[in-house]
Amino acid sequence: MTIHKNIAAGIDLGSNTFRLLVADCSAGNLMVLAKKMATVSLGRGLEDNGMLHEDSMQKGLAVIHSFQETLAHYRPQNIRICGSAALRQARNSRLFLQRAGQILRQPIDVISGEEEAGLSLAGVLAGFTEPFSSPLLLVDVGGGSTELVFAESPAGATRVKSVPLGVIRLTEKFLAPSQHDLVLLDSLLAETLNSALEELALAQKNQPVLIIGCGGTATSMAALALNLTAYNASLVHGYVLQNTSLEKLWHHLIALPANQRNALPCLGEGRGEILPPGMRIYHVLLQLLQQDRMRVSDTGLLEGILLSSLSYAAA
Repeated sequence: MTIHKNIAAGIDLGSNTFRLLVADCSAGNLMVLAKKMATVSLGRGLEDNGMLHEDSMQKGLAVIHSFQETLAHYRPQNIRICGSAALRQARNSRLFLQRAGQILRQPIDVISGEEEAGLSLAGVLAGFTEPFSSPLLLVDVGGGSTELVFAESPAGATRVKSVPLGVIRLTEKFLAPSQHDLVLLDSLLAETLNSALEELALAQKNQPVLIIGCGGTATSMAALALNLTAYNASLVHGYVLQNTSLEKLWHHLIALPANQRNALPCLGEGRGEILPPGMRIYHVLLQLLQQDRMRVSDTGLLEGILLSSLSYAAA
């Protein structure tokens, strides 16, 4: 696809984080003009009553107001706004979508887990200039779900699986301050992820697989492994994280109270509170696939959403 002179924007209304990207696509690649993110925790408590909390919705709408100001400044020709797991599941998501739509004056697509996974893969592949030769498994651990995409080759057919393992729900259920049920957490992760790998025709394979992690959990793990005092996308992108390092990070973080994890300088707002279960997802996956390392991508779903806005415009 040829990209003509164009400013495009993508917005990801995630279960934990809302993110905005505005980029100039005129040179055939993405030149970032604005990138914003804010922790909203839209999916907080969703497991208990199936409803979005009013305070989370209000926080989300305030963030959307700030996003709209950025959009008004850049006036992108193409824009796509996508909601994910929390907005798929909540019984009152229509109320939030109506309020958000009035602010943004744009349609909001609540996408399936399968489309979310495909957009993540497109965003990851756009972020790497070198080709991948081996089969790859893309893992995007989100606030409300985890998306898995397996590709025998980057240009070939893909198999996609979305599983209901999100860091918000797992934190609330297994890692509450009053109770750390790590045995039950690992048991759930192993059972659910092994089933997903079987559906992807990966569980019985001994072939090498390049595991790529994208999203806030993966990039936070890389930032911690790099001992960054502030997040640096250029250092995080492409970082190879060994499973032994991941295991050490896990033991270090799980021993800290949530407020101390949140205070780590390279993490986003509130990320430390929900990071441990996301780390455990990656650790269990690496063990199931008998792999000792993974690669981290700073690009993913948000970039995929933006790129898909160009396809929509051309359709």
